[in-house]
Amino acid sequence: MGSAFPRWLTLSGAIPFIACSAALWLAPPAYRAFATTVLTGYAAVILSFLGGIQWGLAVNLIDTAPKSARTMFLLSVIPSLLAWAMLLLPEPGSRVIVAIGLFAFVWVIDALLNLQKLIPAWFFKLRSIITVIVIASLAIAIPKV
Repeated sequence: MGSAFPRWLTLSGAIPFIACSAALWLAPPAYRAFATTVLTGYAAVILSFLGGIQWGLAVNLIDTAPKSARTMFLLSVIPSLLAWAMLLLPEPGSRVIVAIGLFAFVWVIDALLNLQKLIPAWFFKLRSIITVIVIASLAIAIPKV
């Protein structure tokens, strides 16, 4: 299969981030709260999904490197739990800023996995590209939330 299909799926996954950020700038002010809720809700879902990647890596390491696996299991749930807590923040701007920090945190985990050669180079490159797109989309939204 190679990396073309996952690349296409990953980049397609950026559409809601871009669309919600554009809606915040282009839609009437009455729709901003809804667009922000959709944006941060989608961010929480994707952060949970990304944690699942690390969980899967931990499952593969449990027999050969149990200490590393335990660390990976722990790191895999942190983004999901913090993303869920992010949704409880009353200030929309705070939710967006926390989402940016969480996406950066997950990228750092991926960078460490890449250094240890636990993920393919093409995957880390793709994760780097999509992380820039997502963080830029979220940052562009901040003035309008």
